[in-house]
Amino acid sequence: MLFLICTPIGNLNDFSLRSIITLQEADKIYAEDTRTAAKLFKFHDIKKKSVSFHEHNEVNLISEIMLSLCSGKNIAIVSDAGAPLISDPGYPLVQKCIENNIPYTVLPGPSSVINAVMLAGLPANKFLFHGFLPRKYDSKIKVAENLNGTGLTHIFFESAKRLEKTIEAFIEVLDSSTRAAVCKEMTKEHESIFRGSLYEIHMLLKNKKINLLGEFVVAIYSELSAKQDKNLDESFCKPFLDYLSPSDASKLIAKIVNLPKQDIYKYLVKISK
Repeated sequence: MLFLICTPIGNLNDFSLRSIITLQEADKIYAEDTRTAAKLFKFHDIKKKSVSFHEHNEVNLISEIMLSLCSGKNIAIVSDAGAPLISDPGYPLVQKCIENNIPYTVLPGPSSVINAVMLAGLPANKFLFHGFLPRKYDSKIKVAENLNGTGLTHIFFESAKRLEKTIEAFIEVLDSSTRAAVCKEMTKEHESIFRGSLYEIHMLLKNKKINLLGEFVVAIYSELSAKQDKNLDESFCKPFLDYLSPSDASKLIAKIVNLPKQDIYKYLVKISK
């Protein structure tokens, strides 16, 4: 049997008794980071060692793991923090198990995605998880374009060194009053959640009120657009796209027609396709 085990995202006490027992009894354990796993095992008196299993070697290890599973061994997979497969290794292995009718199960536990959804203070009935944001600014702009006016809470992972540029990209596309939250050190002693508009979050970053260390979880709530396309005229808007990007054109048109920039932007993207 293959066991996918969720590990603490910060506080080592957030580890289930079932997970501890399963690791103690497993024939072999594969970990995204063996050093992190060793600290967790020591804390919970799990006298086992793990084998490195990460994005750069997981494909090469699948045959080895499948041989063990086929021979009746119990294999455990643990991530550095949180759940395997969720922006972490494990998906190719799971697909191989399904192809070969090898049973696998999940031992639920900590999740930075769910934690952030609950801590952000944004609508949680519908949300979309995107994983890590792209590095390039233009790619971030495209992400913002796709979430504009969806009426959903969107969850992203982002590094400290790129967080400010990410918020700037969102502001360029979305209204600066769009509700957001930035979460760091979740479940730890210095857990910090920064809530407010995109503008307010940006000001906190500009004024160095957010300590830029480690990784962050960013939550953005893009309200469902109430404006209708009939408020805009294609023959009027389209010439702007001959000279300007949808983002720049929306800013100019917004001043002329007195409509929200984000609604104009969404319309321009639609007619440009």
